[in-house]
Amino acid sequence: MEKANMTRAMRDFIQSTLPGFPMIPEPSGRLLRGPAPVDRERARAACEPMGVLTTVVVTEDANKRRRTWYIVDPDPSLAHHYAAQGFELVDGCKVLIDAEAMRPVALIDLDPGATVSEAEAPAPCGFNPYWDLSPT
Repeated sequence: MEKANMTRAMRDFIQSTLPGFPMIPEPSGRLLRGPAPVDRERARAACEPMGVLTTVVVTEDANKRRRTWYIVDPDPSLAHHYAAQGFELVDGCKVLIDAEAMRPVALIDLDPGATVSEAEAPAPCGFNPYWDLSPT
């Protein structure tokens, strides 16, 4: 199979038919390979003195700076340590921890208005009109 030699005239002609799409992509500075995976076992071991690791969150700001955060289910016996840093633990709250500094940053109250009993809770897959009774 022969390769076509792209001349400048041919490239300009093709480019005129495809406005806005460059023939040769300009380097965007982004890597083709994704970021390294987060080591959850290492994160779990680092968060163990503060509570149980629930989730690892990686954020990226407008300057493409990536930060890692840990969401921890706090140990109630350590409430006085959290209180010394200005965080008063409430039932069901989670703690957001900065992974670089390993310090609590904020309390997260997941769905604070949820006081639905088990009988009133919706079905896990939603309402099925063939099997579920209508609420009215």
